[in-house]
Amino acid sequence: MNAGYISIWIMLMAAILISTGWSDFVGLTIKHKRWFFIALAVCAALQPIQETFRFGSIQLHVFAGTILLMLISLLAMRGPLVWDSRGYLLICALLAGMIWGSVRKMYSVDPVFFWLDPLLDGPVVAGVLAAAFSSKGQHQLTVLLYAGAAAELVHALLQHGAYEASVGSLQWWDSIWIAFVAARLISLLFLLVRTGVTRFIAIPWRNKGGSSPE
Repeated sequence: MNAGYISIWIMLMAAILISTGWSDFVGLTIKHKRWFFIALAVCAALQPIQETFRFGSIQLHVFAGTILLMLISLLAMRGPLVWDSRGYLLICALLAGMIWGSVRKMYSVDPVFFWLDPLLDGPVVAGVLAAAFSSKGQHQLTVLLYAGAAAELVHALLQHGAYEASVGSLQWWDSIWIAFVAARLISLLFLLVRTGVTRFIAIPWRNKGGSSPE
């Protein structure tokens, strides 16, 4: 499958769900649509700009639009204790990225004992971890953006000899969106189970009430 196909397909499905009123399930509620589309347009315009950094035998390719989106997603957080929340999400992203990069390294050495697919297991594991860290879609996407960057660096550091890492390529974005879908599915499953358990517990109390002595 060509790189970028999964990203286009998932973003198209997310846009359809958001435009039809299912944004809560996607987890990306848009409050200021004007600024949202302006930010996306700027990120898309800057995406072709690429810079390469060298760290010894490692070459890191960075795309400007992706870096700007990472900064916007972190700065867009609002509410009380926002700096504590940002620090918490960055720590979660670092942990998820270390595990994600380690899984990639393990499969690059011996891709036999995989769970779903050698290319899917890393993003799925990162998505499950993001869902465990937070149930909000915006937080999960922020965690996964930084976790994807950390995973590239961890995977590169674990390699022997020359290696090229990329943050913002089409293949990188495919992994990010797969991880985000996994995170949202886990969050929705947890919400469904919690709602069912709450209703089940409330049934006995509802049956006991409602009748008054004559």
